[in-house]
Amino acid sequence: SPPAIIVLQEWWGINDQIKTHAQKVADLTGAEAVVPDLYKGKIGVEMEEASHLMNNLDFKNAVDEIEALCNELRKDQTERKIGVMGFCMGGALTLATAALVETPLAACAPFYGIPPDALCDVGDIHAKTPIQGHYGDLDAMEGFSCKHSVNTLEEKLKSAAGDKPFELFRYEKEGHAFMNHDEFSVGQIKKLEFPGEFSDKTRELAWGRVSEFMKANLY
Repeated sequence: SPPAIIVLQEWWGINDQIKTHAQKVADLTGAEAVVPDLYKGKIGVEMEEASHLMNNLDFKNAVDEIEALCNELRKDQTERKIGVMGFCMGGALTLATAALVETPLAACAPFYGIPPDALCDVGDIHAKTPIQGHYGDLDAMEGFSCKHSVNTLEEKLKSAAGDKPFELFRYEKEGHAFMNHDEFSVGQIKKLEFPGEFSDKTRELAWGRVSEFMKANLY
Protein backbone atom coordinates (compact mmCIF):
# COMPACT_ATOMS: atom_id res chain seq x y z
CA SER A 1 0.00 0.00 0.00
CA PRO A 2 1.13 3.59 -0.54
CA PRO A 3 1.86 5.70 2.54
CA ALA A 4 -1.13 7.32 4.24
CA ILE A 5 -1.92 10.92 5.18
CA ILE A 6 -4.59 11.49 7.81
CA VAL A 7 -6.36 14.80 7.16
CA LEU A 8 -8.01 16.35 10.22
CA GLN A 9 -11.14 18.48 10.06
CA GLU A 10 -11.78 22.08 11.01
CA TRP A 11 -14.33 22.86 13.72
CA TRP A 12 -17.07 22.63 11.07
CA GLY A 13 -16.74 18.84 10.78
CA ILE A 14 -16.49 16.72 7.63
CA ASN A 15 -17.75 19.22 5.07
CA ASP A 16 -16.99 19.55 1.37
CA GLN A 17 -13.97 21.79 2.00
CA ILE A 18 -12.08 19.22 4.08
CA LYS A 19 -12.90 16.51 1.53
CA THR A 20 -11.51 18.78 -1.21
CA HIS A 21 -8.33 19.30 0.83
CA ALA A 22 -7.95 15.53 1.31
CA GLN A 23 -8.41 14.84 -2.41
CA LYS A 24 -5.88 17.55 -3.23
CA VAL A 25 -3.20 16.10 -0.96
CA ALA A 26 -3.83 12.60 -2.37
CA ASP A 27 -3.50 13.93 -5.92
CA LEU A 28 -0.31 15.85 -5.12
CA THR A 29 1.48 13.12 -3.15
CA GLY A 30 0.14 9.78 -4.35
CA ALA A 31 -0.56 8.86 -0.71
CA GLU A 32 -3.86 7.48 0.54
CA ALA A 33 -5.71 10.36 2.23
CA VAL A 34 -7.91 9.35 5.16
CA VAL A 35 -10.38 11.70 6.85
CA PRO A 36 -11.62 10.49 10.26
CA ASP A 37 -14.99 11.88 11.34
CA LEU A 38 -14.22 13.10 14.86
CA TYR A 39 -17.76 14.50 15.26
CA LYS A 40 -19.40 11.20 14.30
CA GLY A 41 -21.59 12.60 11.55
CA LYS A 42 -22.39 15.99 13.01
CA ILE A 43 -21.61 19.13 11.00
CA GLY A 44 -21.63 22.78 12.03
CA VAL A 45 -23.20 25.10 9.49
CA GLU A 46 -23.10 28.20 11.69
CA MET A 47 -20.30 29.40 13.94
CA GLU A 48 -22.36 28.71 17.10
CA GLU A 49 -22.85 25.07 16.12
CA ALA A 50 -19.20 24.61 15.12
CA SER A 51 -18.01 26.23 18.34
CA HIS A 52 -20.34 24.00 20.36
CA LEU A 53 -19.14 20.85 18.56
CA MET A 54 -15.49 21.74 19.05
CA ASN A 55 -15.94 22.66 22.72
CA ASN A 56 -17.73 19.37 23.35
CA LEU A 57 -15.01 17.33 21.66
CA ASP A 58 -12.70 15.53 24.08
CA PHE A 59 -9.35 16.32 22.46
CA LYS A 60 -7.45 13.57 24.29
CA ASN A 61 -10.04 11.05 23.20
CA ALA A 62 -9.81 12.39 19.62
CA VAL A 63 -6.03 11.84 19.68
CA ASP A 64 -6.61 8.28 20.93
CA GLU A 65 -8.99 7.69 18.00
CA ILE A 66 -6.43 9.08 15.54
CA GLU A 67 -3.76 6.84 17.05
CA ALA A 68 -6.10 3.83 16.72
CA LEU A 69 -6.59 4.78 13.06
CA CYS A 70 -2.79 4.89 12.59
CA ASN A 71 -2.54 1.38 14.05
CA GLU A 72 -5.35 0.19 11.76
CA LEU A 73 -3.60 1.66 8.70
CA ARG A 74 -0.42 -0.20 9.68
CA LYS A 75 -2.21 -3.45 10.46
CA ASP A 76 -0.94 -5.47 7.49
CA GLN A 77 2.17 -3.38 6.92
CA THR A 78 3.95 -2.37 10.12
CA GLU A 79 6.51 -0.26 8.24
CA ARG A 80 3.86 1.81 6.46
CA LYS A 81 4.60 5.51 6.83
CA ILE A 82 1.86 7.81 8.06
CA GLY A 83 1.68 11.59 8.02
CA VAL A 84 -0.94 13.78 9.66
CA MET A 85 -2.10 17.22 8.58
CA GLY A 86 -5.03 19.33 9.66
CA PHE A 87 -6.61 22.75 9.55
CA CYS A 88 -7.83 24.97 12.40
CA MET A 89 -8.99 22.52 15.10
CA GLY A 90 -7.37 19.80 12.99
CA GLY A 91 -4.10 21.74 13.01
CA ALA A 92 -4.08 21.72 16.81
CA LEU A 93 -4.92 18.01 16.81
CA THR A 94 -2.13 17.34 14.28
CA LEU A 95 0.47 18.65 16.75
CA ALA A 96 -1.21 16.91 19.71
CA THR A 97 -1.21 13.60 17.84
CA ALA A 98 2.45 13.94 16.88
CA ALA A 99 3.34 14.71 20.50
CA LEU A 100 1.29 11.93 22.12
CA VAL A 101 1.33 8.86 19.85
CA GLU A 102 3.51 5.94 20.88
CA THR A 103 4.77 5.10 17.36
CA PRO A 104 6.14 8.34 15.88
CA LEU A 105 4.45 9.76 12.80
CA ALA A 106 6.58 10.13 9.67
CA ALA A 107 5.51 13.77 9.23
CA CYS A 108 3.08 16.31 10.60
CA ALA A 109 1.79 19.52 9.02
CA PRO A 110 -0.48 21.79 11.07
CA PHE A 111 -2.31 24.68 9.42
CA TYR A 112 -3.32 27.49 11.81
CA GLY A 113 -3.87 25.59 15.04
CA ILE A 114 -1.86 24.93 18.22
CA PRO A 115 -2.96 22.62 21.05
CA PRO A 116 -3.29 23.79 24.66
CA ASP A 117 -0.40 23.03 27.03
CA ALA A 118 -2.75 20.96 29.20
CA LEU A 119 -3.18 18.47 26.35
CA CYS A 120 0.46 17.89 25.40
CA ASP A 121 3.97 19.30 25.29
CA VAL A 122 4.59 20.25 21.66
CA GLY A 123 8.33 20.21 22.42
CA ASP A 124 8.14 16.41 22.55
CA ILE A 125 7.60 16.33 18.79
CA HIS A 126 11.13 17.61 18.11
CA ALA A 127 12.60 14.23 19.04
CA LYS A 128 9.96 12.22 17.16
CA THR A 129 8.60 13.73 13.96
CA PRO A 130 9.44 16.39 11.33
CA ILE A 131 7.05 19.37 11.39
CA GLN A 132 6.01 21.81 8.72
CA GLY A 133 3.60 24.46 10.03
CA HIS A 134 1.59 27.06 8.11
CA TYR A 135 0.30 30.17 9.87
CA GLY A 136 -1.03 33.58 8.82
CA ASP A 137 0.50 36.62 10.48
CA LEU A 138 -2.89 38.36 10.52
CA ASP A 139 -4.60 35.47 12.34
CA ALA A 140 -6.57 36.90 15.27
CA MET A 141 -7.32 33.60 17.07
CA GLU A 142 -5.54 34.44 20.30
CA GLY A 143 -3.70 31.60 22.01
CA PHE A 144 -4.66 29.26 19.17
CA SER A 145 -3.03 30.45 15.96
CA CYS A 146 -2.22 34.15 16.40
CA LYS A 147 1.28 35.45 15.70
CA HIS A 148 2.23 35.44 19.38
CA SER A 149 1.18 31.81 19.86
CA VAL A 150 3.18 30.79 16.77
CA ASN A 151 6.23 32.55 18.24
CA THR A 152 5.72 30.59 21.47
CA LEU A 153 5.41 27.34 19.50
CA GLU A 154 8.67 28.14 17.71
CA GLU A 155 10.46 28.90 21.00
CA LYS A 156 9.25 25.62 22.52
CA LEU A 157 10.50 23.62 19.53
CA LYS A 158 13.84 25.45 19.47
CA SER A 159 14.50 24.78 23.14
CA ALA A 160 13.28 21.14 23.09
CA ALA A 161 15.60 18.17 22.90
CA GLY A 162 15.61 16.43 19.53
CA ASP A 163 16.93 16.60 16.02
CA LYS A 164 13.90 16.24 13.77
CA PRO A 165 13.58 19.18 11.39
CA PHE A 166 10.84 21.72 11.89
CA GLU A 167 9.85 24.68 9.78
CA LEU A 168 7.05 27.17 10.45
CA PHE A 169 5.98 29.13 7.41
CA ARG A 170 4.43 32.54 8.12
CA TYR A 171 2.21 34.17 5.53
CA GLU A 172 2.32 37.86 6.25
CA LYS A 173 -0.76 38.89 4.29
CA GLU A 174 -2.97 36.00 5.39
CA GLY A 175 -5.10 35.27 8.44
CA HIS A 176 -7.02 32.27 9.78
CA ALA A 177 -8.41 29.68 7.32
CA PHE A 178 -6.47 31.04 4.34
CA MET A 179 -6.44 27.63 2.62
CA ASN A 180 -10.23 27.61 2.28
CA HIS A 181 -11.88 28.58 -0.99
CA ASP A 182 -15.23 26.84 -1.48
CA GLU A 183 -18.50 28.77 -1.40
CA PHE A 184 -19.46 27.86 2.16
CA SER A 185 -16.01 28.64 3.55
CA VAL A 186 -15.75 31.98 1.75
CA GLY A 187 -19.19 32.90 3.10
CA GLN A 188 -18.10 32.08 6.65
CA ILE A 189 -14.80 33.94 6.26
CA LYS A 190 -16.77 37.05 5.26
CA LYS A 191 -19.32 36.60 8.02
CA LEU A 192 -16.62 36.14 10.66
CA GLU A 193 -14.64 39.03 9.14
CA PHE A 194 -11.36 37.12 9.07
CA PRO A 195 -8.54 39.37 7.86
CA GLY A 196 -6.24 38.42 4.98
CA GLU A 197 -5.97 38.32 1.21
CA PHE A 198 -7.06 34.68 0.78
CA SER A 199 -4.96 34.62 -2.35
CA ASP A 200 -4.89 31.67 -4.77
CA LYS A 201 -1.16 32.21 -5.13
CA THR A 202 -0.58 31.77 -1.40
CA ARG A 203 -2.71 28.63 -1.35
CA GLU A 204 -0.74 27.11 -4.22
CA LEU A 205 2.53 28.04 -2.52
CA ALA A 206 1.42 26.31 0.67
CA TRP A 207 0.16 23.24 -1.20
CA GLY A 208 3.50 22.99 -3.01
CA ARG A 209 5.39 23.19 0.27
CA VAL A 210 3.27 20.68 2.15
CA SER A 211 3.12 18.14 -0.67
CA GLU A 212 6.91 18.22 -1.11
CA PHE A 213 7.34 17.88 2.65
CA MET A 214 5.02 14.88 2.81
CA LYS A 215 6.66 13.18 -0.17
CA ALA A 216 10.14 13.72 1.29
CA ASN A 217 9.15 12.07 4.58
CA LEU A 218 6.69 9.39 3.48
CA TYR A 219 8.56 7.73 0.61
